[in-house]
Amino acid sequence: MSDGVSGCKFCEIAHHKKELHLRESDNCIVIRDIKPKAPQHYLVIPKVHISKPTDLTLADRDLLREMERLGREYLRKELKEKGEADTVEDMLRVGFHWPPMVRVHHLHLHVIYPIKELSFMSKILTFKPGKVFKTLPRVMEILEEKGNLKDEK
Repeated sequence: MSDGVSGCKFCEIAHHKKELHLRESDNCIVIRDIKPKAPQHYLVIPKVHISKPTDLTLADRDLLREMERLGREYLRKELKEKGEADTVEDMLRVGFHWPPMVRVHHLHLHVIYPIKELSFMSKILTFKPGKVFKTLPRVMEILEEKGNLKDEK
């Protein structure tokens, strides 16, 4: 596997900053969001450089499943260490910011828990499922229907 794209922050983290990795698989890593919006706010980053969610195709389904699995595993571990029960699905948000809201051009999956801790703006805009933020189940549904996300708004 290459060292990623030169100048990409997340390629640098994925390939050269192992000390930031909270959990890792062959294809992706989990890190803490540097500006967390909830007590548990993690990013799952693929080691291969994919610029944005609209670049995903049907061929990326296994990678997306692995990203979700890794993020959920790490969240469960953290909650267990804190003596909390397993995740409550209604309080979990897993998904992607959608162009033009993409700030870092390297695919990253947000894993946020509990969403009741999100600020008002995060709840109604930044992480509200819809045009700006798409949940992973919605992304998978669109991929199954269309085969890619190129024209998805």
